[in-house]
Amino acid sequence: MAYEYTIGEAAKFLGISRDALRFYERKNLVAPEKKENGYRFYSKNQISVLTDIIFLRKLQCSLQDIQAMYEDGTPEYWVKFLELRIKEEQEQIKMHQQLLRQLKVSRENGKKMAQLNQFSLQSSPKSYIFSEIMEDFDQAQNEWLRGSREKQGLEHCYIHEQQMPGAEGGRYQSYLLLEEFAVKTLGLEEQAKSLPSFRLEQCVYTVAKSKSMSPEPETISQMYGWAKSQGLTLTGEIHSHYLWSYQESGKWKESYVEIYMPVAK
Repeated sequence: MAYEYTIGEAAKFLGISRDALRFYERKNLVAPEKKENGYRFYSKNQISVLTDIIFLRKLQCSLQDIQAMYEDGTPEYWVKFLELRIKEEQEQIKMHQQLLRQLKVSRENGKKMAQLNQFSLQSSPKSYIFSEIMEDFDQAQNEWLRGSREKQGLEHCYIHEQQMPGAEGGRYQSYLLLEEFAVKTLGLEEQAKSLPSFRLEQCVYTVAKSKSMSPEPETISQMYGWAKSQGLTLTGEIHSHYLWSYQESGKWKESYVEIYMPVAK
């Protein structure tokens, strides 16, 4: 007994709408059979063709490509076409894998910001310096912009600020930094092998809001106060970097800044 599917049955079987079936018919990709009494139906062969069409549409094939494959295509044409689609899909997979790695790194910043205004004693992650040491934040920011264009993944570098105590206001330096988690997640281990790295063993730590990309003096004062309440003495050195910002009507409002202040041994 031959299989005969009405348009409704065919649509349900294939998991598409009746409008989609009518659309493929208008494009001459499939034509329902018609009995003497005018009854229209799809045969099992046509269902098979429609299954192939649906598969090709999932591959983002245009209707013109599908028509060419069915009407003029040879096996060689079919193989060449699929090889091209395989290459395109591999490129898409590579792109999405990179985006996934970047999302995972960005998620870590979100986790840090969830600890807003909470003081604690902890070590900093091992971190790699991806630039020269600079004495100016704007210079480091320009280096970040250049590196972001030249190497995928470097857009996730922190513009790290390091303030060191000393005469005449101490000393300041800035550089691009990536934590070990980000280096591994972004696939930059090979590049990081030859780079200087450091880890701060014991620090007073917090994430605080700021009106700039650097810590507010009030936050630093609060960290000193918390350290004193814990019986700790700080070295006076401050490590910080910007995590994220809020804007209102296109104007900067405030940012989240991560801060480590080492404890004196």
